[in-house]
Amino acid sequence: MGAKQGSVRWGIERRLEFIEFRLFWEGHVNRGDLMAAFGISINQASTDLNRYLGMAPGNMLYDKSARAYVRGDRFEPLFLKPDPASYLSQLRSISDGIVSQEETWIGQMPDFDTVRNPARGIDAGHLRAVLQAIHSRRAIEIEYQSLSSPAPRWRWIAPHAIAFDGFRWHARAWCFTDQCFKDFLLARILGIRDSRPSDADPGQDADWHTHITLEIGPHPGLSDAQKKVVALDYGMQGGKASITVRKAMLYYAIKRLGLDADPSTRSPADQQIVLLNGEVGDGVA
Repeated sequence: MGAKQGSVRWGIERRLEFIEFRLFWEGHVNRGDLMAAFGISINQASTDLNRYLGMAPGNMLYDKSARAYVRGDRFEPLFLKPDPASYLSQLRSISDGIVSQEETWIGQMPDFDTVRNPARGIDAGHLRAVLQAIHSRRAIEIEYQSLSSPAPRWRWIAPHAIAFDGFRWHARAWCFTDQCFKDFLLARILGIRDSRPSDADPGQDADWHTHITLEIGPHPGLSDAQKKVVALDYGMQGGKASITVRKAMLYYAIKRLGLDADPSTRSPADQQIVLLNGEVGDGVA
C-alpha cells in the first residue's frame, strides 16, 4: 500500500500516525484537527493530508458535507498500531487529571467514567528526596509511620527503586533499622531531615531481582461458556494466562487479583479466576 513508513521524516510520520489515529478511532479527520494538535499552518495540514492520500489512497475519502476526510471501507493502518490499552489509558489519564484532552490525540470524548483510587498524600519534596537518593546511591533519614507502630519513628533507609502496587506507590529500600530490604509507602513518609553516603548494595535485594510467574485460569466451578468469557477477559490462551511479577511485589499482585483468599470461600462467579501454580504463593503474607 503506497510508500513505506520509513520513507518520511519523524515529525511528518507522527502527523500521519495522528491522521490514522483519528480515522481508526473516530472515523474522520480534517485540517483543523492537525492544526490544533501540532500547531502547524493550514498549508502544512493540507500537505500532510494529501501526502497521506498518496501513500494510502484507499484509507480515507473526502466528505464534502462534513468537510472532513472519513475512513474508507478498505482502511488498513500504515503508521498506527491500534492499541486499545493505549486508547483507554488516555481516557483514564484524562479522568485522573494527569493530562488534559488537548494533550492526547482523542478528539471526540466518549461518555465515560472511572472508579478513582483515593488521592494519596505524597509530598513532592519527599518524593524528590527519595528519587535523588536513588540516583546518587545515598541513604536518607525519614520519619515514617508504619501501622505496626503506634507513633512515627525516625530511621535510615537507602532507597534503590520505587514501585506501584495498583493503588499506592512504595520506595524499595534497605532499612538500616531492620537490616533488610523492604517497602516503604511514600505517603507515610512524614519528614526527611538528613542524608549520607550509603554502601547498601541494591544488587543484594534478592526479592526485587527475582521474578515469579503466576499462572491463572478460570474458576473450575464456572460453566464452559463462563470459562470462555473469563479467558477472553484475561487474555488467556489454552485456558491460562501468565503474569510475571517481582517477588517483592508478589503479595500485592496476588491481593489485587483477588487470589489472597481460599477460592472456595467465594462463589465461582465472584472469584472468576484461580491460581493454577498455587505453590508460588506459599508463604506470602
